[in-house]
Amino acid sequence: MPHPGQDQRRLATILSIDVVGYSRMMQGQASKLLAALNAIFRSVVRPEVEAAGGRIVKLLGDGAVIEFSSARGALTCAHAIQAHMRDPKQPYDYDEVIALRIGLHAGDVLADGDDIFGDGVNIAARLQAESEAGGVLLSKTVADLAGGDLPVRLRAEGRRSLKNISSPIETLSIDFSDRAVARSRADKAKSIEVRYCTSTDGQRLAWSSVGSGPPIVKAPSWISHLELDWRNPGMRHWFDSLSESHRFIYFDARGNGLSDWDLKSISFDQIVDDLGRVFDAAEIERAPILAISQGCPISIAFAAHAPERVSAIIMMGGFPQGRARRKSEKDLKRAAAMRAMMAAGWDDDHPSLRDLFAEIIVPLASNEDRRLYAEDMREMISPENLGRYREVLDDLDVTALLPKVQTPCLVMHCKGDRMHPIEQGRMMAAGIPDAKFIAYDSDNHNLSENDPCWPLAEREMHTFLRDHA
Repeated sequence: MPHPGQDQRRLATILSIDVVGYSRMMQGQASKLLAALNAIFRSVVRPEVEAAGGRIVKLLGDGAVIEFSSARGALTCAHAIQAHMRDPKQPYDYDEVIALRIGLHAGDVLADGDDIFGDGVNIAARLQAESEAGGVLLSKTVADLAGGDLPVRLRAEGRRSLKNISSPIETLSIDFSDRAVARSRADKAKSIEVRYCTSTDGQRLAWSSVGSGPPIVKAPSWISHLELDWRNPGMRHWFDSLSESHRFIYFDARGNGLSDWDLKSISFDQIVDDLGRVFDAAEIERAPILAISQGCPISIAFAAHAPERVSAIIMMGGFPQGRARRKSEKDLKRAAAMRAMMAAGWDDDHPSLRDLFAEIIVPLASNEDRRLYAEDMREMISPENLGRYREVLDDLDVTALLPKVQTPCLVMHCKGDRMHPIEQGRMMAAGIPDAKFIAYDSDNHNLSENDPCWPLAEREMHTFLRDHA
């Protein structure tokens, strides 16, 4: 028997929780945030911890440390907490979504009274800091101790070097994706009917449609491929959501995907005109447009020149000025550097440059999804076409057209967007007469499916369509 006050060592699984963006949110509505966190703790965290046989060691302002004697119990508890947090119906009243990060590790802990210390606690905290928002990152040790036939699916995330931890840790994450949905998307990608229309200058444009109901047309964005976009972590859930209630029409821009790669010419006006040709091919007189990234300036120009054809525009991560047209010297240098890197390294076998773009576009997507996206990019466009396409986009400026857009617009932008800063989204919304602007607390350029902000954006999108389309 240990003497009173004597330190005790034991093996434990530690669950570390952190509130994403806590410091920033506390600078705003602090009392409202604390009330919301208390509601989450009472309604979600404490009941799940008790059900899994855990012990709450300490509560911090922005998180908690929880001890479990069972790795399996800790794993199921972490999954249950994040599953609750992904539900659009939340037990708190706050102006933005609240997301948690969770880290799990099993190891020796040193008990001193009710408190615990040691590598088990430290590594769990480091893993939590590395976890994606709304995710759970765990050491392989936890998975091994939890045993087989787990009630959750795990995904390998590789070895990670953690701050102040001497050896790299083999990590996994909980896979929250729906396998049935993934199979459905794969089936759709295989079964889509690829159709072709011809641009006014003779380029062949590949387009397709899925779903039934009132039409909605997607303007071309970044780079694309009619089939591969069904597994694109920044696109697939938009396609699913809209095709459930609409006839969703989308196409590959000239030089992209299944459209002609042998480009005679490419200009912004031609890309805008191509959107009209797809409207014609799909026999659409008037419809709302989904515009993501450069799809926003394209849809702005189209709506300004053909207002009778556009009933509404949903915008995400857009910009009215290309990088070369902005006042920032940093943007000018970045545009030139990106074009140089694309020309030199886009088609490399090791997808380092494409990995960088995947990280910028959907940083909150899983490592596995970003790696696959980076590989798919090579099938979407050639380095030569990408350079020409990028030059057109960097040099565009539709600010003079913004007041001419008379259709209702829902303008959404992520606060941490590294592809196009939120100031560009605000500028776009401020210049359009009938625009609603929403900023999301996310680092994504285009919201990924696992982003806690996606359910909010999806709800706004469908409400907007019901009201205006």
